[in-house]
Amino acid sequence: MSYDDAQLRLTLALFHCKGGHAPALSRALKKEGSLAALVATSIEKQLNYGLSAAQRALLGGDAFGDDLQVLCDNDLAWSAKAGNHLITYDSNFYPERLRETDCPPLLLYVRGSLATLGALQLAIVGSRNASDYGLRNAYWMARELCKAGVTVCSGLALGVDASAHRGALDAAGLENPQSTVAVLGTGIDRLYPPAHRDLFERITECGAVVSEFPLGMRAYAYNFPRRNRLISGLSVGVLVIEAAIKSGSLITARYACEQNRDVYALPSLLSNPQGRGCHELIKQGAMLVDDPNDILIELGLKVPGRAGTLSPTGFGSHLGLAEPDDLMPLQRKLLQRLRTEDCLFDSFLDADLASFSALNHALLDLEVRGLVTCRGGRYSVA
Repeated sequence: MSYDDAQLRLTLALFHCKGGHAPALSRALKKEGSLAALVATSIEKQLNYGLSAAQRALLGGDAFGDDLQVLCDNDLAWSAKAGNHLITYDSNFYPERLRETDCPPLLLYVRGSLATLGALQLAIVGSRNASDYGLRNAYWMARELCKAGVTVCSGLALGVDASAHRGALDAAGLENPQSTVAVLGTGIDRLYPPAHRDLFERITECGAVVSEFPLGMRAYAYNFPRRNRLISGLSVGVLVIEAAIKSGSLITARYACEQNRDVYALPSLLSNPQGRGCHELIKQGAMLVDDPNDILIELGLKVPGRAGTLSPTGFGSHLGLAEPDDLMPLQRKLLQRLRTEDCLFDSFLDADLASFSALNHALLDLEVRGLVTCRGGRYSVA
């Protein structure tokens, strides 16, 4: 067995070792700089780091137990498959930004492009129950940022996360083939949510999927804050799009502050409870953004001009987008309203814009043209 293979097996054994405190081991490894340096430390120093007896025994060269051997063999068998990678702290592919964090993971399971891990990443996170406004803007922000060479990092969850991944993937091309990174809160072989299987596969082709959890780990609620810490750790900043006051996205933003990352927030309607977390972040000093170029300027990247017109935020200069020339004045008023908020039919009636029949005809024509959609009785810009 080569030296590198032995080091990898030792890392895997330490990773799966029971009876130890993983953060203590990660901090010790960061302090020493490499696994070889940690192995060379004295028992007294290892005790000061808070390493357990089992961890110290492995560092001292004790033989692995049968259970550890099986877990290590399973990991190595997984990594032998095309596109799968085990990235240790000592690896050249280990992301430098992640090394800077207080408690860098000992091991990363990666599927896809390793080069993506070292790309300039910006996290986009938000509500799982996002409105059409949130979904459109997550897609739009991600698409425009990716076009400018930024890799979008998110958590593959329903709502904002998935929309951000799709926006980045749709922008992927020769300029930025490493479009997006998905960080899981499960083992990399346990996709959650299962409905995102196709999205998972697309990301492995034009980016990377990452997990710090062992193979087979199911979706437990207490693992997702750790996932959020990894999302912010990989990124230079975090953009929050629609987040309630008690939201996992705000946990990601808090980790970003602790890791000395920039925090950005997209404003929302005051009546939208899913946007109150963003407003709270802005009050606390997060940068308000209503255009992807706001972030590109902060990152010191080339700004191509005002961003594309597919998905306006409803703020700033995107209200005057091109519309068909033959729209009725009423239809233009309806579109202007829908660019700032989703509306029920009764809301238009209450605004006294027109009669019931005129509103119904105007909205139906907009739907037929593909300019608006109606879901559950609520109208929004398509």
